[in-house]
Amino acid sequence: EDIRSGMADQRLARHVNERDLLTLLRRQGPLSRAEISRRLGLTPATITRLVSDLAQRGLLTEIASKGPAGAREPGRPGTSVGLNEDGAFFLGVEIGVGIIRHAVLNLAAGLVDSSEVEISRHDPPDQVVRTISREIVKLGRRKRYSGKIMGLGLTVPGLVRTDGYVVHLPILGWKDTNLLGLIAGVTDLPCAVENNANAAAFGAMYCDASLGSDSAIFLKLGTGCGGAVVLNGRLLRGASGVAGELGHVRVSETGVPCSCGQVGCLESWVNLAAVARCYLGTDRISDAERARLPEEVARAAIAEEPAALAALDSLSRHLGLGIISLVNVFNPASVVLGGVMRPLIAQCLDTLRPMVAEGIVPGIPVPELRLSALGVYESAIGAASLAHHRTFDVVDADYSLNT
Repeated sequence: EDIRSGMADQRLARHVNERDLLTLLRRQGPLSRAEISRRLGLTPATITRLVSDLAQRGLLTEIASKGPAGAREPGRPGTSVGLNEDGAFFLGVEIGVGIIRHAVLNLAAGLVDSSEVEISRHDPPDQVVRTISREIVKLGRRKRYSGKIMGLGLTVPGLVRTDGYVVHLPILGWKDTNLLGLIAGVTDLPCAVENNANAAAFGAMYCDASLGSDSAIFLKLGTGCGGAVVLNGRLLRGASGVAGELGHVRVSETGVPCSCGQVGCLESWVNLAAVARCYLGTDRISDAERARLPEEVARAAIAEEPAALAALDSLSRHLGLGIISLVNVFNPASVVLGGVMRPLIAQCLDTLRPMVAEGIVPGIPVPELRLSALGVYESAIGAASLAHHRTFDVVDADYSLNT
């Protein structure tokens, strides 16, 4: 029994060391063996064994070092170890309103592929899963990805429990849906199911080195207003995993009923329907008209059309009030704004920054306000990031970004 226990300890240590090494190279780029040994605190012999095994599995490769010969490390002069970026891939899928977006990340967490498929917003969950299954099969047939897709992440714009159940998704009419169970019925890939804003926030921290902070608030504005909080490198999850409904912070005592049934929620003032009401006088528009609305209103605002300026003013005022409340509660270093409303948000930033600075409690540092760098595929990229993180990174149950 002691022998078996010792072997199990060795396997665990090797597993942890492999993930530490892969994470280090993803974050730092190619390094010499000597530098890896110093960074990880492991012996050169251990590093040699790890590198050899991971290279045989197609995950690492040797790279010719640059620089003068005199600057080379002793031991293995002239070579560094780096990730074989095409050694593994991770698929992220965003289930949206009338659309499914796909993103593929490589082992270095770089975006290598993206696409979208239009669906009916009334498609039931099992039909949506079948559509996703066809995309998985199609990708798997491509030579580049064959046998190398290692994980899958799914996101939805609603409440998701840590066990993969979609608790409440009013925009699509889903409730108490075992999405993880449905996807497990069509693929053997390890899968994570997450709220779309949580995924987008995680992806922004995981893939965008310029963010430079481990405490941020993410707001995703579109058909709804999703939110997520990353504090000290961890997604804020709550007792049952459904924390982060930031779109339901109250910013008014009046307004149209929100999707949650209340009145005055941030979401009901800053989503596409709110912009349509202010700009067009009605929110009864088609999905295609709704998709074009942000660009249309942004162009009209630049041309100083009164209705567009009024819509932009309403969006700025209510979004600013929501951000002020969130900053007062969470003290983030950054507030990252994304979603299909990006063209309008970009025009709001110069108004939002002084409004937030003047409105937060004195003494709280003013956070950076910025657009998400990941673009329209941010939630799909975030979902793929979660799959990457679970498979090859230093992992804990709370999606910690710290090592």
